Amino acid sequence: MRASDVMTSPVITIPELTPIPAAAALLASHGFTSAPVVDSRRRMIGIVTESDLVRGQIRPEGASAGAEPVGATVSGVMTADPLFARPEDDLAEVVWRMQDGSVRSVPIVRDEELVGIVTRRDVLRVIARGELTSDDVRQRRSGVADGATPSG
Repeated sequence: MRASDVMTSPVITIPELTPIPAAAALLASHGFTSAPVVDSRRRMIGIVTESDLVRGQIRPEGASAGAEPVGATVSGVMTADPLFARPEDDLAEVVWRMQDGSVRSVPIVRDEELVGIVTRRDVLRVIARGELTSDDVRQRRSGVADGATPSG
């Protein structure tokens, strides 16, 4: 099975100059744990996670009111040069890299263009449906069930 078989596409991205509160609102509203960060030409330059957005933003009780939170935009807190995969990469390898790198999602890139993202939730859906091969996924997507041939 390939990354392209299970990736979510199109991908919701966050522009690099997005203020941290706006990025946090986007992740929270969609239930995402991370999102790719793109430059003005929509090329992926990083990934921002919930952890990145939370780190340094809440002041301890009694701290001076003038203390600035860490970073003003996602470009100041994102992970630059994140783990990524290609559409043709074997899904088992992508999952192994996710687990090995302790990441919850892997952007899928073709020729510097962000074309999708594979999340742990995407992989869980495949497992829950019992899809073990690319053919299983294609059958479901085409509406063909249990080896029946499409009529046409």
